[in-house]
Amino acid sequence: MPAFESPNILIFLFDSLSAIDIDYAVLPTMVRLREESVVFTSAYTPNPQSSPARASLFTGLDPCVHGLWANGVTLPDTEKTFAEVLFHAGYSNYLAGRYQLAGVSNWTTEQFRNNEWSSCDWAHGPLHRSRQNAYLKWLQQSAPDLYSRICLNQAIPEDTQLTQQQRTELDALPEQWSFNRWVGNKVSEWIATQSQAKPFLAIASFSVGDGLGAEPSAGSDGEVLNKQAMVQSDTAMAQVLAELSARKQLDDTVVIVAAARGNTSANLIDDAMSEQSLKVPLFIRRPGGGQRFIDAPVSTIDLAPTILAYSHAPPVARMQGGFLPGVFDESTSARGWAMSRLRTSTESGAQNWQTVFCKDQLKLIVQHGKSKENDKALRLYNLASDPYEQRNLAEMADYDAELELMIDHMIDARCALEDRSEPRIAEF
Repeated sequence: MPAFESPNILIFLFDSLSAIDIDYAVLPTMVRLREESVVFTSAYTPNPQSSPARASLFTGLDPCVHGLWANGVTLPDTEKTFAEVLFHAGYSNYLAGRYQLAGVSNWTTEQFRNNEWSSCDWAHGPLHRSRQNAYLKWLQQSAPDLYSRICLNQAIPEDTQLTQQQRTELDALPEQWSFNRWVGNKVSEWIATQSQAKPFLAIASFSVGDGLGAEPSAGSDGEVLNKQAMVQSDTAMAQVLAELSARKQLDDTVVIVAAARGNTSANLIDDAMSEQSLKVPLFIRRPGGGQRFIDAPVSTIDLAPTILAYSHAPPVARMQGGFLPGVFDESTSARGWAMSRLRTSTESGAQNWQTVFCKDQLKLIVQHGKSKENDKALRLYNLASDPYEQRNLAEMADYDAELELMIDHMIDARCALEDRSEPRIAEF
């Protein structure tokens, strides 16, 4: 157990990283952390879009409850994040990099929420041209020639597409000037300034999706993995862990590796609910623990209540996630299911409303209204025998019983995630 009652919390958070896409052969820091952590092999995001997924991770709530249902929507001020709860519990809080609990189109700056961060270096990504992008301000001051090659002209609010020239210049940027190394540097420097008498929450929020903070492609929020950025983030993680070790604080710190959502290899409309889009890495290194694998499905909404439990901060009754430490010390059973929902529209106005429910290696996908003529209203896959989701069991009469049972489970899960936290104080 940690040396003091409320441990430090360090989170390595990725914007878009699929558990399926990770090449551990080039990521020694990730390998080391996995070897020392509880690894959740079936962790799912509750939404394949960036902002709703991050809002669920920070609040422990399903997107239909916290209200940030699509990109461009702002998380209501009435919702509490685990950062706010820890702040009020006496933690010193810091974030470097992306947050994205509000819209950031037209190079606008994300509005900070009250009572969350003791200090924060916000930067949506290396190509998000907000004047408050702390990374670009640092690069402009520290390496003006490199900055001028990436930011060729004054940012135009309506011109938010990533150009090929910018991508080429970013790819050629020496690693020490990269966005993710900057994130690692900032977190390491901040940790070095902290008193060891007070616990801290530090979040290194990396950008490894190929959009790099610029506007997504038309009609899509999907991003492929930028492998160079991923390697740079691995080096940055090593730097932060080395700082903790030098301060002899690694055994006083819970280290969490997670991603808000997965990656898509094509348009989000086509593969929004694929395993590549929904299954994310999640492992937790707790002091005194070793490697263990948990195969039962869990959700990233389970992270917020888990963090509060580790910190001994007061619980938030409205959080819907489960307590992950109870799963790996076997004091509680795993949730055993995960659900993800997409509520968005294409530019043409065609609805793309889908729900995924996963349980016991079965995966049900429901299309609520067809966005394309050949869309299937129901799809059922056995992920154990068909990991690439090629054989739709919903079309086979032999699986009618399994399909009906999965639909029942999905309805039960939707009911379980309804918000009934407000007390009933009158009969009518």
